[in-house]
Amino acid sequence: MKQFICILGACLFSLVDLGLLFKIMHWPGAAFMLLIGMGAMPFLIILTAVYIADKKPKQQ
Repeated sequence: MKQFICILGACLFSLVDLGLLFKIMHWPGAAFMLLIGMGAMPFLIILTAVYIADKKPKQQ
């Protein structure tokens, strides 16, 4: 799960960065990239919260 969250976060970060670059350069496709990238951010936040909540402290 941790690896999936890291990969998803990196992909979303890259998508938003590319979307911003496309927006600045006035190239087509910028709105779609920003919509997908920022639209999936809540999903990433929820997955991260679930992962952190599922980690149980080790008992000695």
